[in-house]
Amino acid sequence: MKSIFSLSVSMLTLLLSCQSNPVAPLQTEIDSISKHWAPDKRTGICNIALSNGRGAELILKGETMFAGARTKVLQLLSSKGFSVIDSVTILPDTLHLEKNWGLITLSVANMRSKPAHSSEMVSQTIMGTPVRILKDGDGWVLIQTPDQYIGWTNKSAVQLMSRSEILQWRKAERLIFEGNEGIIFGDRQRTTIMSDLVAGAILVKTSEGLDYVAVGLPDGRSGYVSKQNWFSFKRWKDTVSLNANRMIVSGKRLMGFPYLWGGTSSKGMDCSGFVKTVCFLNGVVLERDASQQFCHGKEVDLTAGWEKLQKGDLLFFGSKEPFRVTHVGMYIGDSELIHESGSVHINSLDRTKANYNDELKENLVGARRIIGFSSEQGLWPIRNHPWY
Repeated sequence: MKSIFSLSVSMLTLLLSCQSNPVAPLQTEIDSISKHWAPDKRTGICNIALSNGRGAELILKGETMFAGARTKVLQLLSSKGFSVIDSVTILPDTLHLEKNWGLITLSVANMRSKPAHSSEMVSQTIMGTPVRILKDGDGWVLIQTPDQYIGWTNKSAVQLMSRSEILQWRKAERLIFEGNEGIIFGDRQRTTIMSDLVAGAILVKTSEGLDYVAVGLPDGRSGYVSKQNWFSFKRWKDTVSLNANRMIVSGKRLMGFPYLWGGTSSKGMDCSGFVKTVCFLNGVVLERDASQQFCHGKEVDLTAGWEKLQKGDLLFFGSKEPFRVTHVGMYIGDSELIHESGSVHINSLDRTKANYNDELKENLVGARRIIGFSSEQGLWPIRNHPWY
């Protein structure tokens, strides 16, 4: 009887507290709105917090990429009769950012979870990639890449641009690099090196000679590259598409390349970074992480093993209970998949083969077919992507 009485007193105290201070229950409703607008914090920001102000006023603080989310929160508070001071920042933070677009100027720019070199690397982006600048701070900028992934990178790695400048870049005669690695030279004689290159880099063509192309880098520098492995970006993006045999060729070109947590370039990559790189070289911007990639394409029935799989299908691994995707690879036919795990290599799901991997077989949780599917959020053909 004593415990029941104590519980009743506690509930009454909580009820009276909520009536006198409405912030806690209102914050729960605000959090629900935030989650609706930004269900995945890797690709969306919606952090809105409510606090007490002077008297009966409430203060709304935080930041969000979605103006509609702030509007919904303000409507909620207004409908309940509260007076609110709105201090929510809409990203990109145009109040403090003169230019909120940019192009990556380094061969590879690392993206981190926080604005510090000691922070976890969550992804990478490569030279010539268009990015949105969400906010800046102390030598770092928070960027969003074409796959919608968000992270911090060094401000020196990005050429900031206005909307008109990025539109001018989109109209320029651009080239894309399909080699695994390359060099930008500072002179035609190739005696000075300006920068290295990785697969998928995009530069502006300014002129060409018999065996060279003069190029413009995103930060305004001029350089020279060999004609080998360079293609017209317009022609490339208008004709390239996901093709199983071409995807396999792209994947095998990266055989033996080392594993790098957060890597998405031909310098080093993690499992989903490898798949993302293969897709990009075949004309598609795929979402960044394995758990995100699992959401796209058509599910492939695995009840009969690998019999219904086709070349180019994505295989996902993890745990079934609770369901979790932690690894991804690409099916290349005859029970085999190519994936990045320590290095890019090929394993088999067939116990009779020498390269059979029992752990992969046991942890296979699903497969998706992405070849033949039209543009959707998270699976964008580059020719349809508005940023390019």
